[in-house]
Amino acid sequence: RLSPWVGLRKINVSYWGWEDMSPFTNSALRWLPGEPSDSGFCAYLEEPQVSGLRANPCTATAHGLICEKATENPNQSSRLSCKKPCSLHTNCANCTSQAMECMWCGSTQRCVDSNAYVISFPYGQCLEWRTADCVAQNCSGLRTCSQCLDQPECGWCGDPSSTGKGLCMEGSYRGPMKRVAKQGQQSHSHDMSLEPGICPKDKGFEWAFINCPACQCNGHSTCVNSSVCEQCRNLTTGPHCETCMPGYHGDPTNGGKCQACKCNGHANVCQVLTGKCFCTTKGIKGDQCQLCDSENRYLGNPLRGTCYYNLLIDYQFTFSLIQEDDNHYTAINFMASPEQANKNLDMSINASNNFNLNITWSVGSTAGTISGEEVPIVSKTHIKEYKESFSCEKFTFRSNPNITFYVYVSNFSWPIKIQIAFSQHNSIMDLVQFFVTFFRHRRRHNRPALPKGPVHQCPVHDVFPGKLSHSQLACASS
Repeated sequence: RLSPWVGLRKINVSYWGWEDMSPFTNSALRWLPGEPSDSGFCAYLEEPQVSGLRANPCTATAHGLICEKATENPNQSSRLSCKKPCSLHTNCANCTSQAMECMWCGSTQRCVDSNAYVISFPYGQCLEWRTADCVAQNCSGLRTCSQCLDQPECGWCGDPSSTGKGLCMEGSYRGPMKRVAKQGQQSHSHDMSLEPGICPKDKGFEWAFINCPACQCNGHSTCVNSSVCEQCRNLTTGPHCETCMPGYHGDPTNGGKCQACKCNGHANVCQVLTGKCFCTTKGIKGDQCQLCDSENRYLGNPLRGTCYYNLLIDYQFTFSLIQEDDNHYTAINFMASPEQANKNLDMSINASNNFNLNITWSVGSTAGTISGEEVPIVSKTHIKEYKESFSCEKFTFRSNPNITFYVYVSNFSWPIKIQIAFSQHNSIMDLVQFFVTFFRHRRRHNRPALPKGPVHQCPVHDVFPGKLSHSQLACASS
């Protein structure tokens, strides 16, 4: 079965585009019925007889080729060659032959799409990678003993600490070697000369050319039983103290350092190599969780507070946090302001998992960013649903035109679906009961009938996740 990726990916929650960021116009290729679904962020081509696109995870193995051809004349001979998906390349040379499209992760021996690094290695499992030609680099540029001994001209000089720390240098089984210029030859011509003094055995240094020393703790621990790292220090973890502890990032191999993730209080962990934070509140984004996702209706200031999804009145919103890249979220915040000063504001919320709920209110337009501005109303823990009505008299909607209610949903587990609605009209259940009665009455008497007075019918409005649907309808009055 051929299911190649066609170069189309989900750019954000509502926009699919090509790799050059041009929009997908549904001209030549079309989605299959029910697609694009929430199952993935990359468009894959189904079988030829099906002729349609399906959303799949970007890490799905593509059993086939990605083919390109000239758009001006599909039948002309100047077609571009078919390209293998990155995942089908099995070595560094083949992987990086497609310019910057693919990257080779040496520590996992995998070739992945350069644009899918975060998805492929969500916890920074790739310790080193290449996006250029796999030309053997100088021995001194290799940081670990295993990488060093993979190069036939390199050997490892372990230092006297016996912690796995050392230097990679040119050499042979006899010992380290140094390049010396040939006598009477051009300056770029060199011979190799044995230089045992640069890794002196009498001072405790250990030369390795075939096998690495048993103790490999990257300089952050000593070994017990010759090979087991006893206790990793310097904020490192792993069998060889080769990675940073959660909440820290860096490259600790061969004595490298780890530093704390800088996430402005909105994340507990970050990518171990890049330091990019995994923000735990939906709507907060940025490498350091410093921005609100304003394109998707999130407002606020995470540097001084947090971000809120700005709810519309008389709509029901559904937030589906079910994708793999949603798994760090444990909180989401909402804000809503009444539109009518003489009607109570009704709120309802329910979720597929338990959550903690806090509701506050404020009359300041910048509320939610400075501690002490908001007045607490509700605090609940381990609930799945909640309903409340905020009185227009008690909260004096008329004299407080800028009144805003803030809803904090937290401490939930992934995956989760959350439904929330604010209304200043009759409840949906009352409307359902009315129309059931109304249509029964019509059918029984077989004659048209009109209700007396205005009836406000508000649509059930689903949002996936946190983006207004293109099918949004205004409240209708009849």
